[in-house]
This record gives sequence, C-alpha cells and structure tokens, in this order.
Amino acid sequence: MRGPEGSDDWFSLTDQVLSVGEVHDWAVRPHCGAVVVFSGTVRDHAEGRADVVALTYEAYTEQVEPIFAEIASHVRRQWPDVARVAIHHRVGRLELGEVSVVVGVSSPHRPVAFEAARHAIDTLKVSAPIWKREEWAEGSDWGTGATPVRRPDEVSGADS
Repeated sequence: MRGPEGSDDWFSLTDQVLSVGEVHDWAVRPHCGAVVVFSGTVRDHAEGRADVVALTYEAYTEQVEPIFAEIASHVRRQWPDVARVAIHHRVGRLELGEVSVVVGVSSPHRPVAFEAARHAIDTLKVSAPIWKREEWAEGSDWGTGATPVRRPDEVSGADS
C-alpha cells in the first residue's frame, strides 16, 4: 500500500491489510499543520449481538472508488482548505482487531481536518455500496445497521 505520486486523492478497495501509518505519512503536506486519520476496526459486538467473532465485507466493486471520489469532491467543496484525502476499505473476512476502513484528511488547521475526516467516514457509511456480514458463535447474518445507499451530496452534517 503506497500513496499515489502527484495526486491529492488516494482511494482503494482491497483484500489486503490496510496501513494507518502509510495513510498518515502520505497525507502530510508542508503547508498542513493537521492530519486526521480515522481507522475502523472489527469489534466483538454489534447492535443486539454481544459475541461477534469476525466480519466479512462485500462490495459492489465497480462503484466503490467512484463513490469515494465523490465523497472527496464533496469534502473539498465544503472545506476548501483540505489538502489530501485518503479513503480505503477492506473486503473479505476480517478478524477481531483488524482494520476495516481508513480515512485520512490533511489541512492547514485541525478544525477543518477533524470535521472533514468525520464527514468523509460518516458519508462513506451511508453512500458506499459495501456490506458486512457478522459472524458469531451461533451463526452469521448481515449487519443490523444497514440503511439504503445515498449519494454523497445527499448527506449533510446532521445526517452523519
């Protein structure tokens, strides 16, 4: 996993391990004093389930990176000072503690980086065609918090 040279956007959907450190290092820019990196990890519980042991993510592959690009574009319109945006998501089976998603945003100042990164991950959760299947001791089923997919420009701060 290595960020693209000459681009301020970096997106991926992969079955490979995600590197939080590489996203951070790629997002650092000389004119930016803030880098916010969010990483989502597989936890041992979900709504109504206390014994989750793994998650399996599936995606509509052809649509994911274009949606990530729309999210980044929306972030840049809302926060023009944003320098770099990285959005990465894993697919396949992930064990407890493994990183499933990483969002990184850099900007000259921390309020923008925090707000933009939060908006990016919250928008991804409702806009990207990625689904998770939860596995627990007694069986498995699709995640309980699923919602209809919405376009990134339809998501406001109040929604996320």
